[in-house]
Amino acid sequence: MSKVHEIFPLVVYQGNIDCHSEFKQYTDELKQYWFNGYENESPEYSGRIFLHTEEKYESFFDDLKKNIDDYMTHLNVDHEKLSYFVSKSWVGYHNKEVPALNVHSHNETNISFVYYLKSSDNSDKFCVSQSKNVNENTGGLFETGNQRNIIKGFNKYNCNNYTITPHEGSVLIFPSNVLHSTLKMSEQEDERIVIAGDVRVTLKPEYQNYHQGCTHPTKWLEL
Repeated sequence: MSKVHEIFPLVVYQGNIDCHSEFKQYTDELKQYWFNGYENESPEYSGRIFLHTEEKYESFFDDLKKNIDDYMTHLNVDHEKLSYFVSKSWVGYHNKEVPALNVHSHNETNISFVYYLKSSDNSDKFCVSQSKNVNENTGGLFETGNQRNIIKGFNKYNCNNYTITPHEGSVLIFPSNVLHSTLKMSEQEDERIVIAGDVRVTLKPEYQNYHQGCTHPTKWLEL
């Protein structure tokens, strides 16, 4: 009897933001925090990356912490020993005139998140990619063409891309070095508004004698 050992699965966590219903009151004003991808190369370039410093949005970040804890639980990690620091957060705004996001990853951080404040059934999909499939044992085996293909269909073993439906009120959490983008599935009629950002993970100060992770910033020295 044959058996397939699924050894290295990537986890992209999708959870719910409990305060979503009340948080929707900020939908219109959050548009002003959009970094405007037409004018700015990145959120950092716009300077609009510190949404988390606004006290009135604290409820969202409280819920975000609960979801990160749950994400860590799925990884069988003791999150009680960890601290999380949101280093950047910004607003993504998309309508039918705004192009899809190109494939990219986030540097100098550990965990990234995307919260769907407003979305619809025809919103762009969230797409996770890998540059090289470790199961592609023969060069070009998983490549596809319009006329002739060796693979008979995509599955979790042979695909290089995976899409996730952006349900309103949900948050996606994933390793920051994961390649990701958005994928247009149909003509988007409604606007899509997200809060995205990056999180640094450290040990809590009292667990400085653990080697698995970064020491707490209170133990750092700025030179």
